[in-house]
Amino acid sequence: MSAAMLNERFWQTVLESLGPLKIDASCQLFLKAWINNGVERMENERRLTSQDVATANDNLKTFVESMKAEAHAHGTDHLDNKCFHAAQDKLKGRSFITVYSLWPFWPHAVTG
Repeated sequence: MSAAMLNERFWQTVLESLGPLKIDASCQLFLKAWINNGVERMENERRLTSQDVATANDNLKTFVESMKAEAHAHGTDHLDNKCFHAAQDKLKGRSFITVYSLWPFWPHAVTG
């Protein structure tokens, strides 16, 4: 599967995961860049099997759910950059305590 096809597939996952929520244009840019970075990582690691794609898809759904929780916590009906960064910050906090990964989207750097 090409990088463009993976980017489109993962973006469709985001849109399908939104439910009734809307997504701001600037947040779309952040998410699309985040997805693109994940796809590049998959290519660099040569992890493009159907199982790898399914794992990445599930992990992306988890991140969107975290963003949605942030939106609900702030009483808004849309995802914006604040939701994106708050969800990322929660991932950072969780990663300090445990080895937590939303591969290929999080963490970006693999430590040896």
